[in-house]
Amino acid sequence: MSLSVESVYHIIKNKYKLTLIAGKKGLNRAISWIYYTEDSSTIEYIRGGELAITLGVNFERQQDNKGDESENLTQFLKTYIDNFEKHSASGLIINTGKYIHEIPQKIIVLCDELSFPLFTMPWEIHTIDVMQEVGNMLATDRQNAFSVENFFYTAIFTPGSLDPNQILNTPFHDAKEFAVVLLEIEMGRFNNDIEQIKRYVTFSFNPKLSLPVNSYAGFVHNQKVIYILKENFEKSAYEIARIAANDKYFYGKKTSLSDSCKNQQELPDMYNHALYAMELTDSVNSVGRYDSLGFFKILVEVKNRKVLEQMYEDTLGKLNVFAEDKRADYLKTLELYLKYGGNIQKISDENANHRNTVVYRIRKIEETLGTDLSDGDTRSLVQTALYIKKFLNRKL
Repeated sequence: MSLSVESVYHIIKNKYKLTLIAGKKGLNRAISWIYYTEDSSTIEYIRGGELAITLGVNFERQQDNKGDESENLTQFLKTYIDNFEKHSASGLIINTGKYIHEIPQKIIVLCDELSFPLFTMPWEIHTIDVMQEVGNMLATDRQNAFSVENFFYTAIFTPGSLDPNQILNTPFHDAKEFAVVLLEIEMGRFNNDIEQIKRYVTFSFNPKLSLPVNSYAGFVHNQKVIYILKENFEKSAYEIARIAANDKYFYGKKTSLSDSCKNQQELPDMYNHALYAMELTDSVNSVGRYDSLGFFKILVEVKNRKVLEQMYEDTLGKLNVFAEDKRADYLKTLELYLKYGGNIQKISDENANHRNTVVYRIRKIEETLGTDLSDGDTRSLVQTALYIKKFLNRKL
């Protein structure tokens, strides 16, 4: 959660006579800080999320009296706005009246196309007053956001030191349920810079989400963005996945959703459930859901992995006598045999093998294991062993 352009605008617009003239669709952009500039060449040094403010001093200095003033102003402002958009600024306030009198229509159209909020403010308003008030608001908001994130970090990773009453001072004070969404991070896309990741998520990624700003909290930890939700769990998870699928840093990465819980003391379990859902589902650009894990939900609750390893060994361990490639073929055939209820033709078609090859493999498996795959109890045991193998092979 972070203070949005819209929130700041509604708080200060009357006091400082701000007028929104373009970019209304971008009002949900998050603000990192207030930034004063009169030189477009310095914009490359901003870090994203800045709400910029300018008087247009350099326009008067650069103005060519022989040229068309309107066209010159259009090009002047376009350079600013293109650079601001390139570097993920959150908006621009122009203090009009002395150096810049009227905003060209082409600039209004450009900002609407970019969903880049553009404001005007009359000359009698002092920019320093606006900067001071907005700066104070952002500092307070940052402290509040840190408190919320710190509360949920503690709830998940160090629950023994959690004070449950602290939630009463957060936007989650009225939450009836909680759920966890995880978004996978590929560190290399951010040059392994954790601060860059945090800023990008807060000021570029999250503002794209069509979610109420106080319906979630998020922080970065252990190569994942961790979101805590208090409502519309499934819809919110799919919205995060939708934005990630089209994002230059998160495309092709997994998103997962836990089940829900009634209080924050259960959040460590929800986090683990979301981890299991991420690791046990193969789809990317969608949502791996804990409630869709089926039999794996039982396996994840077995705390002693040696029990699972021994069960697999007792059931299918004898197949280890075969070379790795042949064993893989036998296990794939066995998996399809159970999937299709012993239908040899379907197994043959999916595995691109001759029917006789499938029949040979099944007979060889039965001989090696000393079992009869036509027996229902045996099939159930073998299916469980295959689930265990898949489970143990994941990074859990």
